[in-house]
Amino acid sequence: MIDKGVQYFRDLLQTLLVTNKKSNLKQRLVRGAASTLGLRIVATGLSFITGIFLARLLGTSGFGIYTYAFSWTQLLTVGAMLGLDKLVVREVAIYRTKSSWGLMNGLLRWANQVVLVVSMFLALGAIVVAGDLDMTANSEQFLAFCVAMMLIPFDSLRNLRLAAMRGLRKIVMGLAPELILTPLLLLAFTGCLYLLIGEGLSPTWVALMRVCAVLITLVVGVKLLNRALPKEVKEATPQYQSRAWLNSALPFMFMGSMYLIKSRTDILMLGAIQGPEAVGIYFAVTRGVQLISFAANAASTVLAPNIASLYAEGKTEKIQKILIKSSRAVFLVSLPIIIGLVVFGHWYLSLFGSEFTQGDNALIILCVGQLANVTTGSVGLLLNMTGNERYSLISRGGSSILNLVLDALLIPQWGVEGAAIATAGSAILLNVENTIWVRKKLGIHCTAFGKLI
Repeated sequence: MIDKGVQYFRDLLQTLLVTNKKSNLKQRLVRGAASTLGLRIVATGLSFITGIFLARLLGTSGFGIYTYAFSWTQLLTVGAMLGLDKLVVREVAIYRTKSSWGLMNGLLRWANQVVLVVSMFLALGAIVVAGDLDMTANSEQFLAFCVAMMLIPFDSLRNLRLAAMRGLRKIVMGLAPELILTPLLLLAFTGCLYLLIGEGLSPTWVALMRVCAVLITLVVGVKLLNRALPKEVKEATPQYQSRAWLNSALPFMFMGSMYLIKSRTDILMLGAIQGPEAVGIYFAVTRGVQLISFAANAASTVLAPNIASLYAEGKTEKIQKILIKSSRAVFLVSLPIIIGLVVFGHWYLSLFGSEFTQGDNALIILCVGQLANVTTGSVGLLLNMTGNERYSLISRGGSSILNLVLDALLIPQWGVEGAAIATAGSAILLNVENTIWVRKKLGIHCTAFGKLI
């Protein structure tokens, strides 16, 4: 078994990384993927440490209040972006290739103005709605929520700058402020504040420290983008295609909303039904489960451009061969992590605090859902890279609806375990649906078991 695993890795690397004099594009993609992967490894470690640090300081209830507030921030930020971040990546890359400097200047100016207005409106509206829904009954939760809403404009504007950097092929430079600098600043600010006020540290104070950290990284992002922009863009007269840009951006917003709603529904409904303590426990559980999908995400980064190129050339058999090898490699990497979390889950959760070990069963349930994910392989990616994204969207929509319904039915009775069942069940449905679409529309087998299922 070990020899076969080593062979799968060797074959996969040879398939993906082989280079010659005519493969400059592939080399650039692989180098970019490797750099991004390294950055995300560091960022994942920092995020993990930050989660443990805050959970230890705030406890289950305080950590749950903090997590609940920022889950709403992430969801509302997608609405504030209107899909313009995805549009900016695509259009900036096109304008750069065509030297359409006036359009690039106009797009960046217009996108910033639109996002700033919409994000401020959503932030203020969310605070008003929270007050009307009697969140003020828990003053600490309401204060943390109000502070978290301040992040919506900052996060939205920072995301636009990251998108522009990606379009200019400055991916690592664009990601570094968000993935590295923000958690480092949050750790530093929160640690210093704890030394000053000790046990008086509250979720609201931590939320305020995060706002300060994001504001600093936004300023850094502005300076980095200003340095990366070609001189011709700054000197060009802005040109606008507002209607066309907005029409193109809205589908991106819809797809992004579906993904985030599915990933945050359980936390938001747990907070509304069970309270902040359940949210804190569940967040610690999901933080560990995210480690399982790390290998799959890394493989997708490298596979995506290769799948698109091979499909354009009609080489479906080659795609199948690559994806089966990739699925098996990801499965072999992920399986020990799954087993480790199931066996040592109690010890893992105790890193956050003894009260977080109540999430043992939820951790096992989510690991089962992730096992289905790593077994089926990159089916969703394959649909998106071959022009069949509408089928991927159908699957994601059905999965999101199932997740919402199961959350509503199971959380009141079983709490954290109910949320885990809903998430795992919807994840299994998503992957099964995508696998069926892949076989029906493309005739490709890409699971870890190849043609056996």
